[in-house]
Order: sequence, then C-alpha cells, then structure tokens
Amino acid sequence: MTTAVADSRQRLLIMLALSLVSGTGLAFEITLTRIFSLFFQYHYAFLAVSLTVFGLSLGAAFAHFFPKPTIKTLILVLIILGLVFPVATLFLSRYPSAASVAPRAGVALIPFILIGLFAALTFDHFSAYSGLLYAADLIGAGVGVLAVLLLLTLWSTFSVVLFLGVLISGVALALAFTTIRPDRRMWGAATAVCAIGLILFVGNLASGFINFHPAWLTGVTRDKTMFQILETPGSDLVYTTWSPFAQVDVVETADPSSKYVFSDGGAGSYMLRYDSTLASIQSWQQTIDYLPFSVAPTTDTLIIGAGGGKDVALALLAGSQSITAVEVNPAVVTATRRYADYNGGILNLPPVNLIEGDARAFVERDDTGYDLIYLNLVYTQAAGSASQALVENYIFTWQAFRTYLERLKPGGMIGIVSHNALEASRAAVTALRAFDDMGIPPAQALDHLLLWMRPSDDATLRTSVLLITKDPLTHTMIDTVSANAHTLGMQGLYVPGDFEVAFEPLRNGMSLDDFIAEDGDYDLSPTSDDSPYFFQLDYGLPRPIQSALVTAIFLALGLSIFAILLPDTRTGGLLPWLSMTVYAALIGTAFMLVEIPLIQRFQLVLGYPTLSLIAVLGTLLFAGGVGSLFSQRWTTARLSQRVTLAGLWIAAVSVIYHFLLSPLLDAVLEHPLALRLLAVIILTALLGLPMGIPFPSLMRAAGRFRQRIALLWAVNGVFSVLGSVLSVVISMTWGFSWALLLGACLYLALAGLARTMEFS
Repeated sequence: MTTAVADSRQRLLIMLALSLVSGTGLAFEITLTRIFSLFFQYHYAFLAVSLTVFGLSLGAAFAHFFPKPTIKTLILVLIILGLVFPVATLFLSRYPSAASVAPRAGVALIPFILIGLFAALTFDHFSAYSGLLYAADLIGAGVGVLAVLLLLTLWSTFSVVLFLGVLISGVALALAFTTIRPDRRMWGAATAVCAIGLILFVGNLASGFINFHPAWLTGVTRDKTMFQILETPGSDLVYTTWSPFAQVDVVETADPSSKYVFSDGGAGSYMLRYDSTLASIQSWQQTIDYLPFSVAPTTDTLIIGAGGGKDVALALLAGSQSITAVEVNPAVVTATRRYADYNGGILNLPPVNLIEGDARAFVERDDTGYDLIYLNLVYTQAAGSASQALVENYIFTWQAFRTYLERLKPGGMIGIVSHNALEASRAAVTALRAFDDMGIPPAQALDHLLLWMRPSDDATLRTSVLLITKDPLTHTMIDTVSANAHTLGMQGLYVPGDFEVAFEPLRNGMSLDDFIAEDGDYDLSPTSDDSPYFFQLDYGLPRPIQSALVTAIFLALGLSIFAILLPDTRTGGLLPWLSMTVYAALIGTAFMLVEIPLIQRFQLVLGYPTLSLIAVLGTLLFAGGVGSLFSQRWTTARLSQRVTLAGLWIAAVSVIYHFLLSPLLDAVLEHPLALRLLAVIILTALLGLPMGIPFPSLMRAAGRFRQRIALLWAVNGVFSVLGSVLSVVISMTWGFSWALLLGACLYLALAGLARTMEFS
C-alpha cells in the first residue's frame, strides 16, 4: 500500500470516528436533558445545553497544551471516553441528593470535555481538510439526533448513556485495529473498556438496576409531587415507561378509586377507576375540576392534555357525545392504555377521538366547533428534547386564546383549571388581549370572564377556575356558576356585576397596558407566541438564567483574553490572531442566536416536539455539513469572498424571517403534515447551508497560518454558550424574533470582518 493510499485511508477512518463521536456527543446532550428534567425542575434541562458547549470548549482549550497529536493520542482519548460514560451513568443514577445540581453537572461535563479534546486534536492534526472534517462532524451530529430519539423510545435514559459508552469504545477498538495493529496494549485496553460497558448495558436492560429509583433520592424539589405521594402509606410505583418527551410513572395509593400518572416525577394527572358506568365516577361532580362542565350542556368537548384520562371521564359524566382529547406525550398514552382494565379503556371509547401531538398545532388546523375547550392544570414540568431554551409551550398565548375562541360554537366556553390565582389572573389578562385583537375592548370583554378560587393559607394550593365565554355571559350562567362554586367552598375573584374589584380599572376604561403596569409584584402581562413563558410570573430573569448569563460572560471574556495574550508568535503578530479570535466568537454567538429561535418557532408548525427537533436541528446539521463540503472545494484565496457572501446571505434571510416568519408559518399551518415538514426543512436549509461555511474556513486559515486551532475551537464553543444564554434572555425580555435579529446583525459583522481577513 502506498503512503498516499494509507494516508487517504487514515483520513477516512478518522472522519468516520469524528462523525460517530459527534453524534454520540449530541445524543448524550439530549439524553442529559431528560436526566436533569427527571432529577431537578424542568428548566434545568437548559443546563445540559450549556454543559455541552462549555465542555466541548474546555476540551478544545486543553488541546492547546498537547504536543502535536498522533493517531495513538486520538485512540487513547476515545478509550478514556468509553470508560467515562458507564462511570458517569452510575454516578448520575445513584448519587442520592437532588438538592444540589453541581455534583451531577460536574460529572456530566467530563464526557463533553473529552469529546471536545478529541475534536480539537483531530482538526489540529488534519487542519488542511477542515471542510471535510466539519462536514463529518455536523452530519454525525444530525445522525445522532435521529438515533437518540429512537433509542429513547426503546430504552431508559441510563441504558442509552451506557450504550453510548459501548459505541465509543467500539470505535476506539476498530480504530486501534485498523491503524496501529502492532500496539497490543491499546487493543487490550479498548477491548476491556468495551466489554465492561457491554456487560453493564445488557445487565441494565435485563434488570434495570441502574435505572431511576425514587426511593434512593433525597432533597427533591417540591414540584416533584410524585415523591411526596410515594412517602404516604400504601403508595407504590407500579409501572414506568419512556419517551423522548419524558419518563412516565404510574403510582398506586391507598385509594383504590384512582391512580396517578406522573411525567418526570411532576405534572401528575389522575387515572380514575371506571367500569363503563357513570355511577363509578359520579362523586367527581362535586369537585372543582367539574365546575366548567356544570355550566351548560357540552355535546362537543375538546380536552387539551388528556393525561391519565380523568378529564375525558368528566366529559363523559357531563354527557358529551363527542370528545377530542389531545396528548403530547406518547408515553402517557401508553401508560393509560396499559391499565385499560382499570380505567375502562377510557382513551379507546367510541365517543373519544385521541390525538397524539401538540394541542396548539392541532387546534390551529382543526375547524370543528366545540361547546367546551377544557384545560386542566396543563403544565408539562418536563423538558422537551430540543432543550435549547427554557421550555414553555404555546397553549397559553394570546394567539392561542384567539384560536380557541374562534373554534367555539355560539354559547361555547373555555374552561381553565389552574394551580393558583396568579396563573388564572394571567390567563384572564391573556384572554383579554385576544379579545382586544378581535375588536372587543377590555371593558366589554370582561363580560365574557368568570374567575373563582379555592381559599387556602398556602398560595400554591389556591386552585382557580377561569371561564371564558364566546358570547357575553348571561345572568343564568353567572348564577349557575356562582351557586356551584359556593357549594364547593370557592371564593369569587371576578364575577361580572357582582364582584369586579380585580379588574375594575379595566371596566372603567383603563388600557390593558396601563393595567398591567400597575401591578408591581407579579408579571401578569399577556404571553405571546414570540415569548411564551406563561409560568414565569416574577419580573426579571429566573435565577438559573441570571447565573448562566454571568457565568457565560465571565468564561467568554476570560478565554478571549487568554487566547489573545497567548498567540502563536510564528504567525506574524497579534492582529491576524485577534481577527481570528473575534471571528470565532462571532460564529459561536450568532449560530446559537439563529438556531434556537428556529427550533422554538417551528415547533408550532409541526405539532410534534420530537418531529420539530428532528426537522430543524437535523436540517441545520445536514445542510451545514453540505455547506462545509462545498467550502473544502474552494481555494484559500477565494475563502474571504465566499465567507463574506455566506454571512450576508444568513443576515439577509434572518432579517426576512424576523418580519415574515409568523405569516409564513400561518400560511402553512392548515396544510398536511408532509407539506408542513417540507416547508420547515426548506426554510431551515436556507440558513443551514451557508451556516456550515464560516467555521471550517476559519480552521483552514488557522492551519495555513500555523495558529493553534484548539484555542479558536474553544473560543467558538464558549461564545456558543453565551449565544445560547442570550437567546433565552432576549426571548424572555423581548421575544425570539429579536434574538434572531441580533443573530443577523452578528453575521453581518462576520461578513465585514471576513472581508478584511487574509485566508491565504
């Protein structure tokens, strides 16, 4: 075999290894969002994103201090990574405390450091082929997205992480066998690590001894109500299943009339014992949950959040002849159907039309008229697979309320059961904003609202019921609701003509904006599709986001200063290095500011969170890989011009999306899923393909100038963390469209900088 052929074969093997490592890294990131959502509050899933990029950056920074890498060095990193995965799995599952995030976060960071180290060393060793390597990196990540979502439907999150360790050690073994045959010690180490991981993986599939066990955990947040239920006598966890959306557990209690269905230990819903006779559930007529059903006959009912089937049972009890029940988490449906003998096969009964998918997307496309649209404590408390931002949904935006009102029959009503009066008040204000958009000012729209609360010394237990009617309330309806609410011991918060103190300024003609500004304690402003953070009731940023922002800024500035003060003096001075450092920072920040708004906004179009992740993230990665392949074909003399054009294209398309994305999405919402998916892929690819060009071009330029590539990789990664945090901060403050606009501005700056740089 000639030297040229051997070198070509070696590059191909390394490209395949890099692709698999990249896919493994993204798969671990997505799996980690599931693990963090299980142990902590759902918004800590955002931490997984920051850990990913920070770990990759830290690994790249460590690569700066390595001697010139060899193939043997790369294999050794893979062997260590293959061992770290099972060790990390054992710690993540068995560490007893959920009170502190730091221990699990610290352990989860280690695999990303090793992945970043491997990638940086690979780019350093083969810098002349950065376009090919970056394409392999992105395409591998895209495959990782597809693969992990499938694996999370088959296995527990911990089994998936164990499998990733087996995969990586297998890659190390294959690479050792094909490139350094004489080194038996390397073979032996890779074989041993692979065997250890395989034994743990198969053992966990068979016995589940590494899986999540609630009895082992202490210090769980109060939001994880499953743990409180399990502490009561007679309670037991009887069934567990998984999906990319959440882990679902069924819990029995001493009360034989119902079971609980929990998603990630929180967001519990009831599964009622139902023997196909209404008498078996008759007692639920005397509950707050039933209040919206007691106002008027409900022939056609829409249930948003089917859960364990209790709300469907209430609709049957109210005499509904047609019940459409929407459930976003397929694992909840699986759990409910498993206990069909207990719940009477509630989801399969003839009057029930079950829809698995996002409720908002369904309602936007549905033209059925309903007597009642019912939302009972709709709060996922589980992180979506994308996890690129604080996870909220589009159920409680003013655009959603407008659609709900349009879907109601004359005399129809929206019934919302909320955790407390604050959430109910924000829902009321959001509904008033929807009425205002429909041409009904707040002073008149108040005749469409009723708000009642259950008194309690504990503010979190003040369950509230908000009723929103399509037509103005009649005296008969008001009297009926009031009589039933008083029977349940509830207190009126807003009753037209009777108790109007809560919204009296609006009744007297005050504008909605002025009314909201008067409340200085809580943020009750209406939420929108551009900023759908309904459950963020405090002003300002949540503490985790504040901490993440400060940390990201500190790390980004610190590493930038370090990189600038330690240039490779052989390249001709500080200015070229400074330009490349700024260039790497711009790419990292801008990429995330464009990526995250796209993932969030396209979720509404596709209706399935999992499908949205595959379509948007997968298209960005695959299209970026194609762009990187194109860039490899260009000579270094043409890179400056091509990167400038790519930056200008991304900026222009992002600006167009800032202004026109919402009407574009509205235009495709009513079409079949296949056409909506095609539209999302095309809209994403228009940005994804040019976004794959700037970074490999930088790597080629850095290699030609003999700069230390690892530091540029690290700078890019740390500023990606900053971009991720900024996208959340901006979306919570102004909206996702403004995060996209800032990304456009940064790509415009990148185009200007690339025009002045020497790539050859």
